[in-house]
Amino acid sequence: MGDDRLQNFSKIEVSEIMNRNPLFTTPNEKISKTELLMLRKKIGGLPVIKDQKSKQLIGIITQRDIRLARFAMSVETPNTTVKDLMTSEPFVVKKNDTLETILELMFAKNIQRLPVVNDNNQLIGLIVQSQILKKLFDYMKT
Repeated sequence: MGDDRLQNFSKIEVSEIMNRNPLFTTPNEKISKTELLMLRKKIGGLPVIKDQKSKQLIGIITQRDIRLARFAMSVETPNTTVKDLMTSEPFVVKKNDTLETILELMFAKNIQRLPVVNDNNQLIGLIVQSQILKKLFDYMKT
């Protein structure tokens, strides 16, 4: 890839590659149901929203969070909910942020997925590393 093409690639905006209808969960959802959803859909994590009406982002839950909690303590109880294991106030991006910006954040914080929010902190999308790699692959072929 030439320097100009690489520079152009780095300026691609999140809105061009984000998943516009990401699956999500809510804080009071049972961990068992959330984990089953992630396993069935083959996804590593879900944004956590306050409720379906407001779509206010309040956290993120990953399969890693669940595995670590299972290892460290018993999360097999039927009362364990998403809010018990989620990461509150996750790192987020806006739809106009560039790939360069989000990659810097992903590498600096060692994260694989970033919720995309609007100015009211409402979930409007999700960006994951595999989407970035797909875009790079498509870009290399042209």
